[in-house]
Amino acid sequence: MKKKSSKVNEPAVASYEKAPITLHDILDVDVESLSEPLIRVETFRNGLRKNSFESLKEISGLDNHTLAAALGVSTKTLQRKEIFDATQSEKMYKLAEIYVLGTNYFGKEGFRRWMELPLFSIGNIKPIDLIDVSEGLELLKAEIMRLQHGIAV
Repeated sequence: MKKKSSKVNEPAVASYEKAPITLHDILDVDVESLSEPLIRVETFRNGLRKNSFESLKEISGLDNHTLAAALGVSTKTLQRKEIFDATQSEKMYKLAEIYVLGTNYFGKEGFRRWMELPLFSIGNIKPIDLIDVSEGLELLKAEIMRLQHGIAV
């Protein structure tokens, strides 16, 4: 009796439809302005511009109310701001970091859905409910990195 052979038609290497998204893409800034910690400090002190906010908003899919809460400002302030202060700029950067990790791991829509689902590993809290506090962003970053490395909680 002859043994049937099955042929697998899978690519040897996974490929991305697009290049991975970067912080520079999300914040719409040049590479140099975020390249090193001391340069980032100066960038934050000078303030991220309205275009950084609009780009973050578009990629994240978050509304003005949610982003205002995350940045610690009112929605009216968001409408008026052309240049964000150091604290708001740093918060935008930290939020953008989460969106880089999550979008590159889950895909844009997959990450948006993940942000809305209560997660057992973080006390059945929705990730979106943690973005207004830096410690919450650190928890989300750690959670995404665990998933990327296949560490189940």
